[in-house]
Amino acid sequence: MILVSLPHTGPYLGEKGRRLVFYLAMEEFVAANLGRLVGDRTPSRAPLEAFFLWQVPPTVIFGRNQVMEAEVNLPFCRERGIETYRRKSGGGCVYADWGNIMCSFVTDATDVGFTFDRYLRRIALTLRRLGLNAERSGRNDVLVEGRKVSGNAFFRLPECSIVHGTLLFESDFTLMERAITPSAAKITSKGVPSVRQRVANLREELEAVGKGMEIDRFKRFLVQDLCSDEVMLTEADIEAIEAIEATYLDPAFLEGRNHRFTVEKKGKIEGAGEFSVALDVDDGKVRGVSVSGDYFPLESGDGRGFEAILAERLNGVEFTEQAISDAFTGIDLKRYVMGLETKEWIKLLTE
Repeated sequence: MILVSLPHTGPYLGEKGRRLVFYLAMEEFVAANLGRLVGDRTPSRAPLEAFFLWQVPPTVIFGRNQVMEAEVNLPFCRERGIETYRRKSGGGCVYADWGNIMCSFVTDATDVGFTFDRYLRRIALTLRRLGLNAERSGRNDVLVEGRKVSGNAFFRLPECSIVHGTLLFESDFTLMERAITPSAAKITSKGVPSVRQRVANLREELEAVGKGMEIDRFKRFLVQDLCSDEVMLTEADIEAIEAIEATYLDPAFLEGRNHRFTVEKKGKIEGAGEFSVALDVDDGKVRGVSVSGDYFPLESGDGRGFEAILAERLNGVEFTEQAISDAFTGIDLKRYVMGLETKEWIKLLTE
């Protein structure tokens, strides 16, 4: 493999000002320019292979076929400043932070099974050289002592393949669990759900076999074990990568092509009763609402029942906390349901 580096950062990428999607764009750029970048550094007849590793602040990245709201605790991420992005490869939801080393492997080999297997076995072999009982497992993981330390996804281009994934070194698992566990609402969708597995940090596993080390030393070992040469990108290359990065920031891409799901909210409102609410969401907007429970509906005097007023207020509204809250501004819901305070109803829908 040939190591790809950025100007000013050297081989261990992790610029403070770079978003996670910059590195996904970098993968695409390297794939499109693989021959130019690594061709003259690769032995004749050998496959062209490029590699780089990188780190980012707390970020959640989910697969192209997933529904964001079904995979991510969006209120928690917004509160903590955790960024959320969609990637162009499949696979499940991933949390990254400064303790999670992200790895990108780009090759001109296009056989999916062979490429995936070759890369994952090389990662497992590198970890075994450090004394860890590492093995490839299932479709896309590397395990140590039966616990996941690396998850990976595959992205195939016409003439290249990209494998990208994680190496959990000293990641914050508490923050990870909070960030990638959806909020209390039950969400059903046409998207592909993530599979949760038992995870472990490599730092602890290395300490257990007497090979304790800091993350920078581990990154150096990884690069030295996997890579035979290095190529440095130019400032012009960086500008081209930034242009690709913009495609990941397009709201239409972030939300997804098949952004349709149902959110179920359940709760008891003191003085009003139990409520079960289903919000049908399509293309980021509420398209339907239904409610059931043991509440007491009232004749409002204007001929509209509770469900009618909900449809009037919510249909076509953006599926955001602020928009849903605004939809009930200036209305007294006690006219439609006995004892139902509007502020408590908003709280049920938005928490």
